[in-house]
Amino acid sequence: MENQIMEELKATIKYDLFHYPQTGKKEQLKYLIKRLLRPGHTPKKDPFFWPQALFTQALEAVGEWEYLVSYYDSWKKSGMNIYHPDNVMNGYSLVYVYEKTGNVKYKEMMDRIYRYVCSYYGEYGQTFPYRRNHPTHVYVDGLGMVVPFLCRYGAVFGIPEAVALGQGLLLEFLEKGMDETTGLPYHGYDLKTGVKYGIIGWGRAAGWLLLAMADSVEYMKTGKEKERIVTAFQKLAKDCFAYLQTTGYFCWQLSAVEGPVDTSATAMIGYAIAKGKNKAFLRCDCEMDEMMGKTITKDRLSIKEALDRVERALALSFREGRVYDCSGECEGYARYPQSYGAYPWSNGPALRFLWEKLK
Repeated sequence: MENQIMEELKATIKYDLFHYPQTGKKEQLKYLIKRLLRPGHTPKKDPFFWPQALFTQALEAVGEWEYLVSYYDSWKKSGMNIYHPDNVMNGYSLVYVYEKTGNVKYKEMMDRIYRYVCSYYGEYGQTFPYRRNHPTHVYVDGLGMVVPFLCRYGAVFGIPEAVALGQGLLLEFLEKGMDETTGLPYHGYDLKTGVKYGIIGWGRAAGWLLLAMADSVEYMKTGKEKERIVTAFQKLAKDCFAYLQTTGYFCWQLSAVEGPVDTSATAMIGYAIAKGKNKAFLRCDCEMDEMMGKTITKDRLSIKEALDRVERALALSFREGRVYDCSGECEGYARYPQSYGAYPWSNGPALRFLWEKLK
């Protein structure tokens, strides 16, 4: 069953990489009206945005590098526009494509992404706002989109400044964006005032933060910064698994245990924990057993047992090649539409999770 789900998910993602988002005539008309009425607030559709980047990471996991070559070649041919930090997320799997092909054009594309990051970072006084129209707002989403690229690119091409920048962005959020009582992240914070925004423990915020750390730690050299990030990863894993349901799901807001479940949070958190276990920067099963003592299930679970539950949950939500029960796209701080379906942010991380769990 697991292999069948993976194969169907892989086929869906290979198609969606070049076709997402597909909309009917009615949806297209609504979009055009919104663009006319609110041209500065309704973004242009970008075929090389963060949802597609989630697909590239999933296809890298299962070795479908030929599809990635076509995707990145299309991006280059289109002019390789980098409008937002969201586009930077594509750089993570560009490293993989370069290593598979040895083609220097992919190195040049990565260099361009890195120059954008450095320029954007310096433009806003040594921080990394998610959008230019809110230059002091730091979102946790941006960490998952930017930090893994910085650390991987920097490690592979011998640019320690890139790794250091990624580490610094993580450590800054861990210092300024967490809730001290629960240990869970806010959605973000204002760099100037220190005010934290969004809800505490939005499921996908926890997923983004864990993913940012899981995909970056292996590229960091041993040192106090890496140790702090590994310790934070272990603690956040513990604090998230306190809300794991008996069904294996996490809810859209982790502590809203009577609210809707969310497969994007479930898949992203599950993937990060599975990778942490495989890369040996998460504590061993017996220690997780102690950590799991306060879960809402009242069970004492090993990492393996917890991940087995996550897998069963994703299987329950899987049909027609997609993972459903996924919360809709966030619209900003504390704007989390309670609409559910199948989206790239469930499908991509779910395939990565299943592949990582098989290792």
